[in-house]
Order: sequence, then C-alpha cells, then structure tokens
Amino acid sequence: MSVDTPREAELVRLRDGSSVTIRAVSDHDEPALRSFLESLCLEARRLRFFSGAANIASAAHLAAAADAEHCGLIAHDEMGVLVGHATYVKLDETRAEVAVEVADHLYDRGLGTILIERLAIIAEQRGITHFVAEVLSENHAMLDVFREGFDGRVVRQAGSEKRVEFLTSSWRLARARFDMSTRREG
Repeated sequence: MSVDTPREAELVRLRDGSSVTIRAVSDHDEPALRSFLESLCLEARRLRFFSGAANIASAAHLAAAADAEHCGLIAHDEMGVLVGHATYVKLDETRAEVAVEVADHLYDRGLGTILIERLAIIAEQRGITHFVAEVLSENHAMLDVFREGFDGRVVRQAGSEKRVEFLTSSWRLARARFDMSTRREG
C-alpha cells in the first residue's frame, strides 16, 4: 500500500445498511465543510469544539488542510451531501491528535468508527503509531468509540476533559468489532 492519502473514493456500508462514500479531503472542500459544521446541532458543536460558539469558518479551514502535518477524510451520503469528517494533526513523528464529526442524523451507525479506522490506516503507513484525542468527559458516545472500538484508554483527566490515547494499529481490531456488530444487527 502507498503511504499517500488515497485519492479514490470508497463506498462503505453503515450498520443500518445505508452507504456513504469516503474520500480524502482537499482545500476545495472548505465551503462544504463549513456548511456541514454549521449544520451540526448546537450540542454536537459544543461536544466537538468544547464550545457552542466555535469559529466555524476557522474550523472548516483547518478541516480542509491536507499537507505533511494534516490528514483528513470526508464522507458523503448517497445524495452527495457531506455527512462526516475525520482529521488528524501530527503532534510529533509518532503521535497525532485525531478528531471526528458526524451528521446528527447518522449517530450510532458506525460512521465515526469507520472514519477513524480509515484515518488510522493512513497514519500507520506514515509512521504514526499513536492517536490522541481530547474529549469532554460527558461525551460518552465518543469515549465509547475510542474505548470499545480501538481499546483507547484515558491517560489524563483535567477538569471536564479527558485525553484518550490508542495505537493506530488498533484499526484492525476496530474493523473486526464493527464487522461483528454489523452481522449481529443485520
């Protein structure tokens, strides 16, 4: 496999049987990312950005970054509407901070897990061995994704925030667990 970010779109099936298309982000996606982030409910924005008053324009600009320090993936639904985004930002040669956003109506269908898994594959190929994520303590859904899907562990808690860390190689475990949960529900 190449260590470049995949340019081809990949059609993936969610837990409920619906499909999304995942592809690498580009700077041309900034307007769509801005619209997507603006469409998230206030609670989703607060949980993701730790504030309901986040600077969405700035967040969309950063989300569209694709360079040696940033890697992102976006997901489109069957109508071509952006419904998910995941990104990592390198912290050092072997660690990167990961973040994900999923459209409100697609919660609990596995899209966040799939995006993080695909991002972990790319990161692992690039020599990044660990992902870290800053998560609000009350964001149980995201903490569950990291713990149950990727065997993430809380390495630090400060006030209302938890830092979760997991190996990028755990994408294999996440894929196996997702496949098992899909078979059980199907």
